[in-house]
Order: sequence, then C-alpha cells, then structure tokens
Amino acid sequence: MDSNIMEIIEEFMESALAQWVQLFEKMVEREDGVALYSQYMEVNSIPQSARDRYMRLTNGIFLNEIMRIIDPNPKVERLYDNERDDHMLRVQNFSILNRHIRAFYQEDLQQLILMPLPNIAILGQDPITEAAVEELRRLLLLLLGCAVQCEEKEAFIQQIQSLDIETQAAIASCIQQVTQDPRMVLPLRWEELEEVEGADFQLVFTSMTKQIQNLLTQRDTQLERIAELCREREAQSDSPTAPLGGHSEEPPQGLALQLADSKAKLRRLKQQLEDKGDQILDYNLEIQTMEDQLKKLHKEVWTETWCSDLVVSLSKRKRYPCFGYRERLYHT
Repeated sequence: MDSNIMEIIEEFMESALAQWVQLFEKMVEREDGVALYSQYMEVNSIPQSARDRYMRLTNGIFLNEIMRIIDPNPKVERLYDNERDDHMLRVQNFSILNRHIRAFYQEDLQQLILMPLPNIAILGQDPITEAAVEELRRLLLLLLGCAVQCEEKEAFIQQIQSLDIETQAAIASCIQQVTQDPRMVLPLRWEELEEVEGADFQLVFTSMTKQIQNLLTQRDTQLERIAELCREREAQSDSPTAPLGGHSEEPPQGLALQLADSKAKLRRLKQQLEDKGDQILDYNLEIQTMEDQLKKLHKEVWTETWCSDLVVSLSKRKRYPCFGYRERLYHT
C-alpha cells in the first residue's frame, strides 16, 4: 500500500467533516440495541487508527444509519451487511445512500443538487485511493447539508457546537458552501430566486449554464459508451468461441484505479481554477464599484468647488457691478 495514500487518509480523518460525522457513533445502534462497533471499542482499549476509522466510514452501512437518523422516514431499503469486505455490497449500500440523499434534498428541502453526486463505483471498489477520499468528502458535505436543514437541525447544530472553535469555523464554511453556493445546490422554490440580485443572480445563471453544458456532455459521452458496448456485445455474439489465451482489452484494475486518482486530482485542480476565476470576477466587480464611487465623489467635489467659486464670483460682482472691471476683481 502506498504510504502517500495513508498520509492522505490521516489528513482527511483530521478534517472538520470527518470529526463531525464521528459524533454520530454513539447514536447509531443496531436493531438489537447494541451500539454499532461498541463491542470492538470495549475489547480494544487502544484508540483506533485513522485507517480503521476511515474504513468504518466507507463500509456502506455507517453513513446510511446516520442518514436514517437525520431522515427517519425513508423508503424501506435493506442494507447489505459487509463483513467480508465485498466491494459489490459497498457499491449497493452507497447507491441506497445516494438515492436517499437526493430524494431528501428534492422532496423535503426543495433543493436541486447541482454538484455531481459521489461516484459510488470509485468509493465502493477500492476505498484506499485518493479518488475515493475525494468522493467521501463530497458525500459527507451533502450529508452535512441534510443535517443542518432537517427538522432536528437544532440538535445537530448543538452537536457541532461541542467541537473546538477552529473545527466549528471549518464546518460553518462547509455549511455555507452546501447551502448557499449556487454551484452546489439550487432552490426549487422560485420565489427565493426573485430575491437574488446583481452579481449573485449572475452567478446563479452562470452556474445553471455550466450545469446544462456538463449534463449534455455526460449525455453524449454515455450514449457513445452505450453504442460501443452494443457493438462489442454484437461482435462477441457473432464469434462462436473466444480465442484461447486472448488478452482483454479492458485495462488492469490497478491502471483503472490510477486513472480514477488522476481524474480526482484533475477535478480538484479544475475546481481550484474555477474558484480563482470566481475570485477574479469578484475583485473586478469590487474594482468597478470603487471606480464608480470614486467618480461619484469626484463629481460631488467638483460640483461643490464650482458652486463655491460661483458664489464668490457673484459676491464680488455686487461690489463691482460693471463687467469691465473683471481685472480689478483679481487684483484686489
């Protein structure tokens, strides 16, 4: 196992989102009333390693139980116990969690998730990768948005306040991101959009345009992939037997995981680039506003000075009513 990925996991488990979600450990219970993982904690007095705590978040069951605490009335779907570390069961459990989160945002919160949902294939196939860490971070961010906007939000906010001040500030930034950033979520109550003005409305419009473009790109890509799979299936059905000792055209699993890691890094860099572009746009708007204010102040000062000179000139004309004596005004 690459030591670099363990450093990434340890750093992630120290993040505010990971510390927040672990507060639910005592609240999650099994059907028999025994707290989840409590037996393990009693037998092992030594604190769990970052890897063990990370694997608990990626088993596909723990986060589902947290979501069912946040929203206790989901459609009944059976979770798959994953004692053998079966990646297919993890994928199925995360698929259930994705559907639950999406339905809660749309039906209960009346919000549309614009950010891509976590890739359950990457997260379930092999969680010990950088790409899986990025997908888990996105999943916890959506889970946090559910917690702070549900009916029991006061209890969950009070739970957050039990953390240290620095962690609370980081979580507050995450909450603002998942509840107010129009690139993340969009309110389905259109009367809320009527209150958006100026640069904020422009940001919403730009975000919606980019989302439409991304959806069209994904649609075209998936259609091309479906066509390729259909051609491959037809080719396989035409050939009676596969050649012995033939090599698969699919890349090895290790290369696929490396490709997923590279895509995660590229997505993160792209997000950072978009954030820098948004900052530049904000700075340009601030500069334009300051220039407008400066012009306004300059105009006010010029008007005030001109009026003052006019008053002085008129007062002197009262003393010298003849316009032929203007030189006399300046020499006195």
